[in-house]
Amino acid sequence: MFTYRKCEKKDVDLWIKLNREFIAYESQDDDLWNGINKVSNQRFAQTFEEALSSPELISLLIFEEDGEPVGFANLMTIFSVWSHGKALYLDDLFIREAHRGKGYGRKALEYVEEFAKELGCKRIQFHSEATNPNAREFYTAVGYAPAEMYFYVKYF
Repeated sequence: MFTYRKCEKKDVDLWIKLNREFIAYESQDDDLWNGINKVSNQRFAQTFEEALSSPELISLLIFEEDGEPVGFANLMTIFSVWSHGKALYLDDLFIREAHRGKGYGRKALEYVEEFAKELGCKRIQFHSEATNPNAREFYTAVGYAPAEMYFYVKYF
C-alpha cells in the first residue's frame, strides 16, 4: 500500500539518501544549484534539522510502499497576496526509478494536494527544469498548467 508520512528526526539518513538520488537524477547544472553535488552529508543533516525546527513553514514528506521508502517531497508554506492566503511551494518531488510507472507520482501529488488543503493553502506552485521533459509531461497530465515565467536565482 502506498502512503505518506512526515519526516521525523530518525529519518535524517534516509532523507539525505533520497535527496542525493534526486540530485543525481535531476541536477543538470551544478552551478545553478550552488554546487549541490558537492554538499556534504553533514550540511544536508543541518538542513534537515533546520527544516524540522520550522514545521509551520517547512514539511518534509516520505512516500512509502508497504513501509519501503519510494520517494519524498520537500514543501514550503508561503503567503500569497494574490491568492489571499497561504500557498504551498513544492520544492522537490521525487519517486525512485525502480518505483516509477506504478502511478506513485500521481498518488504522491494527490497526497501533497491533500496536505496543502489541510494546511489551508489556496494553491500549489512549483517549477520544473527545462531539462526534464518527462516531469513537464507528467504535471500537465495531472492537471497542472505551466505559467510563462522566468525563475531567477542569486546566492549569498
